[in-house]
Amino acid sequence: MTRRLWLGGAAAAIAAGLAVGALVPAARADQALAVTAPSLELRHYRLDNGLEVVLHRDPAVTSVVVHVRYHVGSKDEVPGKTGFAHLFEHLMFEGSAHVGEGEFDALLEAAGGWNNGTTNADRTNYFEQVPASYLPLALWLEADRMAGLWDAMNQTVLDNQRDVVKNERRQSYENQPYGLASLAVQQALWPPGHGNHNLTIGTMEDLTAATLADVEAFWRTYYRPSNATLVIAGGIDLDAAQALVATYFAWMPARPAPARVTLEQPVTPLPGPVELEATDRVQAAAVLMAWRTDAPLTPAAVDLAVAAQLLGGGKTSRLHRRLVFTDRLATDVYTRQGDQVLGGELSISAIARDGVTAEAVRDAIRQELAALRDAPPEAAEVERARRVIEASRLGGLENLASRADAIAEWAALTGDPDHLAEELALLRAVTPASLHATVKAWLGADAAVTMLVRPEAAADAGKAGGK
Repeated sequence: MTRRLWLGGAAAAIAAGLAVGALVPAARADQALAVTAPSLELRHYRLDNGLEVVLHRDPAVTSVVVHVRYHVGSKDEVPGKTGFAHLFEHLMFEGSAHVGEGEFDALLEAAGGWNNGTTNADRTNYFEQVPASYLPLALWLEADRMAGLWDAMNQTVLDNQRDVVKNERRQSYENQPYGLASLAVQQALWPPGHGNHNLTIGTMEDLTAATLADVEAFWRTYYRPSNATLVIAGGIDLDAAQALVATYFAWMPARPAPARVTLEQPVTPLPGPVELEATDRVQAAAVLMAWRTDAPLTPAAVDLAVAAQLLGGGKTSRLHRRLVFTDRLATDVYTRQGDQVLGGELSISAIARDGVTAEAVRDAIRQELAALRDAPPEAAEVERARRVIEASRLGGLENLASRADAIAEWAALTGDPDHLAEELALLRAVTPASLHATVKAWLGADAAVTMLVRPEAAADAGKAGGK
């Protein structure tokens, strides 16, 4: 389906004000914000059974996105039963009380729509986009699997989807260059028993051991109205959409929201360095580094998002200029700040040039980080990084499905589904001084997990040479 880009509501006003707002000093960000970030047109309420509902009207489009976020991810899993949240991402498409296997996709495609689902540490979400006239169909499908998934579940379905997830693990990690190294870094960054230690993809052992009773208990615990947020965004009439939500979801019984893993203590940096090594069937060495970061939508987390952009966000970034252009140590380098409820992760990954050792790449990365800890960056460098992040965020909101996802995320993290203005205010408050202080506090040399990955052939040659 061809979808045109749209920039409306808050996004349009902010984009129009970028040239002015971006030049306003951080101390005056509140005044710029008042001009450039009006509210989205939302209706936010909760059904008696606990289902959180957010309706967003966009009169410029003729399609609608239905987005259901279940507040369960890999952080909520327990040892020995990992990968269940992601497994359910697959099971939820395999039929329900009144929808046969394969019919979910077929019905939406016949209506000119599409659908998908994703899982991470904090949530599992399901979404579809259809012409606005087919909103009742999308809501009926989501309600049917929320209430009646288990009516269609059996051992054969579980076995089939378990094999699909196992194969996804093989393709995405076990047979992916440097894939297992990334999992090892994550688990070294967070201790066993911490929600972020759990692998979203799960382990082969846990997936194999999962019984039908285990999976049913997981579904009955987390897949209920009181543990979900429903976002409907697009060319809708708010009153009509609210009536449809009542028709398809209000009949479900009220059940208490399940206990969820939440952040009970402040996130702290890793207490000491962790050095890891591995070999892989690859041609070039690689370096992976990671640090713990603060909870989402905090000043420190936003400082570190800007720091990640400044360090490795594109060809003008410090690490790319140093490693790829100047010293020619690496073919690519990438930096990312990922937000998670129990604490985020800032990661750096670099692929060495042919003949360059992982140690040489690691040392260069450490030198650039030390330079950022030693002295604040220039104001222009911070401003450029902030503009890139802001433009990317606003550009992403042009897509209706991405906008619905952002609304659900804001509702989950803050209780306010219209949190764009506050998010941008945090971003515009980043200064060279705040970024410098945050980098020193969180990205210390002794707070990193460092993984060196060497090609198997090079490692074998080194062993032979040492005899």
